Amino acid sequence: MIEWLRFIFSIASRHLLGKKKQTLLVITGVTIGSMVMIVTLALGEGIVQDIQDKIIEISPYIVVKGEKEIGKEHLLFDTLKPATSYSIHSRIRPDEKKEIKPYMEIVSIIDSIPMVDGVSPFVLTKGVMRLRTVSKQGIIKGIVPARESSIAHLEKNIVTGSLNELNFTKDGILLGSGMAKKLKATYHDIISITGESGKMLSVRVVGTFASGFSAVDDNNAFVNLSLAQLLNGISENVVTGIGVHTRELDVVNSTSVMIRRLTGYKTETWEETNENVITLFKRNNGITLFLVLFVFIVSGFGIANVLITIVLQKQPDIAIMKSIGVSGKSIQMIFLTEGLLLGIIGAAVGALAGYLVANLIGSLPVSYGENAVVRSDHIAIVQRSYFFILTTVFSVLISAISAYGPARRAARLKPVEILKA
Repeated sequence: MIEWLRFIFSIASRHLLGKKKQTLLVITGVTIGSMVMIVTLALGEGIVQDIQDKIIEISPYIVVKGEKEIGKEHLLFDTLKPATSYSIHSRIRPDEKKEIKPYMEIVSIIDSIPMVDGVSPFVLTKGVMRLRTVSKQGIIKGIVPARESSIAHLEKNIVTGSLNELNFTKDGILLGSGMAKKLKATYHDIISITGESGKMLSVRVVGTFASGFSAVDDNNAFVNLSLAQLLNGISENVVTGIGVHTRELDVVNSTSVMIRRLTGYKTETWEETNENVITLFKRNNGITLFLVLFVFIVSGFGIANVLITIVLQKQPDIAIMKSIGVSGKSIQMIFLTEGLLLGIIGAAVGALAGYLVANLIGSLPVSYGENAVVRSDHIAIVQRSYFFILTTVFSVLISAISAYGPARRAARLKPVEILKA
């Protein structure tokens, strides 16, 4: 068996070395296909991972919404009537506002859950911010700064000023970097904000933040919880939502279910909130990868072309080998081995080139521009071991399929007809 394999490999390698230029061109084609596929996978994974990391960094893992769950009813027994009779009192009222009250009771319940390590109540409202003649509509989020820092890394994203200053400046406001730029607002400027209730307040800019998401940085601002309650025209014991942070990402879904069961309020995980964004980028990555696969198909035609040429040129050699007793199966294996060698060598060189190129791209400074969905100072690259395995398997598979036709043709050649010709 070993001698047979050695014979097969020896003949195959001689055939390929006899066509050095064509062999090199085909290997180059497979190498480029492998390299492009690995770089594409690394870029796609990097973009999705970067977006997820940024979302996780600036958002709570779970949001408790100001909506009670449909179908959460209590069966309240009336002690004055026979034990068999009861009345159903629903938790849901058609005209009920989307708010949580008294919110501190809900915060205490969530705080008691072992997997939870951060709880931050908030009030979310739309408003118009104005500085001199410039105005901008945006989303104003009222927070308790000390609590918010435990669930979202807001302090890490501060560009000017500080989160601590917002804490002791009751009329302070923290603007997104894009929002501040559009308003032409600087540190300690006084701006006016008008809430959905029509109430107008004057606030002082205590800093700016940059999350990396243009939609957030251009449209969001933070104020103290009490100020947002005043702006929204709601009482001090009411909030519109509660952000929750868990010790581990793995327990987010189970914790969300537990909070929903304990409080009766609807919950939404960070994945559910941002499902459309993540799905969009994953779909785009899939389309790009599908296009890259055509590079492999083109390289497969190159392999088939080289092997057909070799079969035509080596017909006398094939006839002689068959005449001395080499079986058709062995002839077929020789040409299949040639195709596999082209694929394996191309995949190996391509994997190394892909690894180096991906690292080079990740190390280069880059600017996505002000209008980019995600802002960053470099291109995110994530390389997984299965990228290389997948690329190698696909390369070898395409090579084997491309080599099968010429190998089968070589095995069917009749030595008598070749020698007569």
